[in-house]
Amino acid sequence: MTQWSIAPVVDWLMHKGRHLPTPEQLVAELCARVRDAGMPIERVGFFFWTLHPQYSGNALFWREGVSVERRRGDPDLRSQPVYTTSPVRLILDEGERTIRRRIEQPGCPLDFPVLEEIKAEGITDWVMVEVLFSSGQRNAVSLATRRPGGFTDHDLAETQKILHPFSLVMENFTSRELARTLLETYLGHKTGARVLEGQIKRGDGERIDAVIWFSDLRESTPLAARLGEQGFLRLLNDYFEATAGAVLEHGGEVLRFVGDASLAVFPIPVEGPSARRETCATAVEAARAARTRTAAANERRSSTGEPPFRYGIGLHVGRVLYGNIGTPERLEFSVIGPAANETARLEALCKRTGRDVVVSRLVAEALGASWPLLGRFELAGVEHPMDVLALP
Repeated sequence: MTQWSIAPVVDWLMHKGRHLPTPEQLVAELCARVRDAGMPIERVGFFFWTLHPQYSGNALFWREGVSVERRRGDPDLRSQPVYTTSPVRLILDEGERTIRRRIEQPGCPLDFPVLEEIKAEGITDWVMVEVLFSSGQRNAVSLATRRPGGFTDHDLAETQKILHPFSLVMENFTSRELARTLLETYLGHKTGARVLEGQIKRGDGERIDAVIWFSDLRESTPLAARLGEQGFLRLLNDYFEATAGAVLEHGGEVLRFVGDASLAVFPIPVEGPSARRETCATAVEAARAARTRTAAANERRSSTGEPPFRYGIGLHVGRVLYGNIGTPERLEFSVIGPAANETARLEALCKRTGRDVVVSRLVAEALGASWPLLGRFELAGVEHPMDVLALP
């Protein structure tokens, strides 16, 4: 009997598979090709740690005839039973290189919850092996079959030949995802994409029309003194989650956190009054959402004996330069120009007028809104007085 060979699959992986756009597509086609080559796989799982502020790892699951499923682990996954009782922990944390359970054999220990599950599906043999990245990061792949007698020595030997090239390709995918994640987390979705596209030189940028958002925390100095470092840090995160979180929820871009203030923009996609009106409406809805989110956050804080917080938000619309500024060694994407400066001065009027959200007349006019006029104010560094309105 001629033994099957993994060589055509390895050749495909290194020449074509590595160019597929997503890990899900790679895993789907790779597993199908491995099965077609002669490996009797029914289920495959891929387990990788990752660096992300919202989850700690990725798992990709393949089954014949089913779309690849991606699951993400919570940041505290390592302390949860789903992980502590899993064979993945032995590979990733304990240094095991191979775990095998011949499930169809009498007396085979079902010492992990997943083994009970796959036995009920008719799986006869299951193996998990280490996949090592060049960084030293330990990952794992599991294979399962329903074939009577399970995997042969030849099956496992051939599969072993693809693990190294597979790890190189998957490491490339995870590195790109990591770069995108970090850029989006620390720079913002749109700004991170621009950096990935190559806008990395000082002075790179473009003029855009946008609604500019500036927000500031009220009474931050006495709150910091009262709460201490950790308590004030929790308050800041609650405040930013309520305000900057509302910006992100409505498609805006948070450009900068400066102490207890934040700067954000809602770019106007095309010229014309319709796009200007729609973008202003979105920014206003974000400001109203910030009110709702703040009320919920303060209710939670009050239930634990923590003081509430207040804020001010200024909304203005105008043309700004959106691009790279800084030193050659330390750059950031931001917006500069008179409209950005005017927004910061505008927000400062929240304290003076006792309002939580103030807007320029340009925003109200774009919406055709007749909101309460708070007055015409001289703003520091602004050539002409500005009409300032309250958001009802």
